[in-house]
Amino acid sequence: MTRGLMIAAPRSGSGKTTLMLGLLRAFRRRGVAVVGLKSGPDYIDPAFHAAASGREGVNLDSWAMPPELLGCLAAEATAGRDLALCEASMGLFDGVPASPGRSGASADVAAALGLPVLLVVDVSGQAQSAAAVVKGCAAYDGRLGIAGVVINRVGSERHRRLVTQAIEALGIPVVGALPRDDKIALPERHLGLVQAGETEALDARLEAMADSILGAFWRWRAR
Repeated sequence: MTRGLMIAAPRSGSGKTTLMLGLLRAFRRRGVAVVGLKSGPDYIDPAFHAAASGREGVNLDSWAMPPELLGCLAAEATAGRDLALCEASMGLFDGVPASPGRSGASADVAAALGLPVLLVVDVSGQAQSAAAVVKGCAAYDGRLGIAGVVINRVGSERHRRLVTQAIEALGIPVVGALPRDDKIALPERHLGLVQAGETEALDARLEAMADSILGAFWRWRAR
């Protein structure tokens, strides 16, 4: 399969979708042929992925699909693409009791496709304790590798520094830091996001997400 990343988090509501959409649009801007994949049966997120990247992706469900089918669908969706980003569902390890690799957890998809994990951690209300969460995610499943961490909802420069130092002491790089910013959040309703076709000024929202993501990573590289 095309090289790629699993965009995951310890829990829902950490900022996976914002990071995913911002990265898809940012790569598209730069002429990278990027495609978005979605772990699980969710049909709403893939429509946003297509709007951000300009390309249709696919759902990958380790509970409903045997590993062979997962691999075939992923290979088909990523053929001719430079990069694939797969958005996890819920927390990285959340699934149902099942045989190994078939729990429906996003970890199963990452393991089956050999995708390194980019972990998004909401650090609001904590500092060094975020490192304990990252360490737990890194150690929980030996099939996976945490390639890096993006910290989200950072309150200040001091907050960013404390969290980053604690996480990087584990040997895991913090590759981006996003401030608290409700302006780029997508509207939600019961059972999930408002659908892509119903979202007001969607393209402008996607552009704002890309600006925010690029700004966070650019400031990081400049330090």
